[in-house]
Amino acid sequence: MMRWTPGASPVLDVLAIALVMLAAMMSLAAAVGLLRFPDTLQRLHAGAKPQVLGVIVICVAIVLRSPSWPVVALTSLVVVFQMLTQPIAAHMAGRAAYRTDGLHGELIILDEMADDVSAADRADKP
Repeated sequence: MMRWTPGASPVLDVLAIALVMLAAMMSLAAAVGLLRFPDTLQRLHAGAKPQVLGVIVICVAIVLRSPSWPVVALTSLVVVFQMLTQPIAAHMAGRAAYRTDGLHGELIILDEMADDVSAADRADKP
């Protein structure tokens, strides 16, 4: 069975620090996007994309800093669950914002959901 030794290489430590700094910069970019973008859909995009990539980068840094098979397995699960749940959560929040008029209609170039929402609203009324 292969066993890695933590801290065996200063190069790996420096690379792990660089990855953590990269993840911090992605988090900062997400925060700036959340503050600066005008409506909910753009804010969701700014918050979701760097957040998932930041989690992946942090997990890679953790594996570099503390390399063992249990750590690899755990961080792999974190990445998989993050990649599965974040797009679904952003999609559901975007749909809720669309239905409650929490966005700027003039910023939408192609509204593919309008027909479906109006059909669903008509079907709900007796």
